[in-house]
Amino acid sequence: MIEQSDFQFNLVQSLQRFKPKTIAETSSYAAVLVPVLLEREPEILLTVRSAHLKSHPGEVSFPGGMYEPADATQAQTALRETHEEVGVEPRFFKTIGQLSPVVSRAGFRVFPIVAIADKPLQTHANEDEIAEIFTVPWQFFATEKPELKKVSRGSMQFYMPHFYFENKHIWGLTAMVLLELVNLVEGTDWPLPDFSEYS
Repeated sequence: MIEQSDFQFNLVQSLQRFKPKTIAETSSYAAVLVPVLLEREPEILLTVRSAHLKSHPGEVSFPGGMYEPADATQAQTALRETHEEVGVEPRFFKTIGQLSPVVSRAGFRVFPIVAIADKPLQTHANEDEIAEIFTVPWQFFATEKPELKKVSRGSMQFYMPHFYFENKHIWGLTAMVLLELVNLVEGTDWPLPDFSEYS
């Protein structure tokens, strides 16, 4: 089992040193929260999107969503949407950094905000948006080799990571964000697309 204090120190230090890549502005953006739970062994909180949604139905995702004019920062967007989707108030999270933005299949920017929670969370899925809330031990992502599949998007060709945890398929934007965090914390060098060159 990973020592929680060592993991937290490494996580915070890695994000403080990290400089996220920048990408061209688009007309709208979204932000997702990457919730790292530190109550016992480190875990990542994820959701399964409701099957009736028009966008990414049934897919594994981070809590998050589109910017609204009342949001002062990208972190505020991510925390507000997390509260709406899984019922956890922003005060239970401490934001510690940001990963590189990713371009969604719909073409807008998505900003991943990393936050930690060191107390037990009482979650409640908003059934209009979320079918299930679950956690994955960090050790899984630190030790499991992702399946890499070559894809094309616009002018880019890159390898899309896929993880399979129990009966969950974690891929796409969610897997790319996780893999960048794994590279940072674990010192690995898994290939990721450079969306700063996206067109």
